[in-house]
Amino acid sequence: MKAQFHLPLVTYPDASSFALLQNAVNVSLHQKADLTASLPLVRIEPIQPRFPTFLDVKKMRAEAERFSKHNEAALEQTLRDYGKKADVEVEIHPFDAREQFVAQTLAELSRAYDLSILEASEAMRPLIESVLFESGRPVLLFPTDNFCGRIDAVAIAWDGGTTAARALTGARLLLEHASRIVLISVTDDKQIDERSRDYLAAVLRKADLAVEVVAAQANGDLPASVIQSAALERKADLLVAGAFGHSRLREFVLGGVTRSLLTRLEMPVLLCH
Repeated sequence: MKAQFHLPLVTYPDASSFALLQNAVNVSLHQKADLTASLPLVRIEPIQPRFPTFLDVKKMRAEAERFSKHNEAALEQTLRDYGKKADVEVEIHPFDAREQFVAQTLAELSRAYDLSILEASEAMRPLIESVLFESGRPVLLFPTDNFCGRIDAVAIAWDGGTTAARALTGARLLLEHASRIVLISVTDDKQIDERSRDYLAAVLRKADLAVEVVAAQANGDLPASVIQSAALERKADLLVAGAFGHSRLREFVLGGVTRSLLTRLEMPVLLCH
């Protein structure tokens, strides 16, 4: 069964980057997957000002919709060019959506695919969280300045919890093309069940994967930074992590590994909620 990857794109008020398009094509090439991009043509709701205003609201609305259409055309053409050059099958699915429903619609469309590919930036965070929470599918997240190559070594952030286990399941397609695993636990952030971690390592080795177990210490640093540093030091191409393992309120108030990854991403990461 050929993998089916999804590329949710945005056209307004900010447009997805061409770097994201290149990464999506590259990872689809290396994983031998088809790629479908969803491209919204944004419709702005008419506004009736309560008070007299000198602003030409109708003109501003028309300009915003033209801006979305211009970005849609540029993203579509660039993605087709990248796909043709790499000989990757790319399907483009344009759709009309009111501005406030774009993220929700993209999350719903993502449910049909094996994973969705997004880019970590402040502007894209509402879309990332919508797809993470509402699609039920994994998200492959790229830093804004990273370009994807072949995924051979995969780091797994492992705390023995159910969200980490779900992320591991979501990464199955990518693990099939890997040869080396780095299993990373931050031992002074929360209690780690070492027996469970070692059992997972044994199971992965049984699947013919070379496995290195790493017990890292945060020493007051953010666990997300410690995990990424350990992964990068060991030349990992991808990090697999569970998303929002604590309550969403706790993640919002106190921060956490997921939120830190969304704001301080240093390498490609697969997240699954």
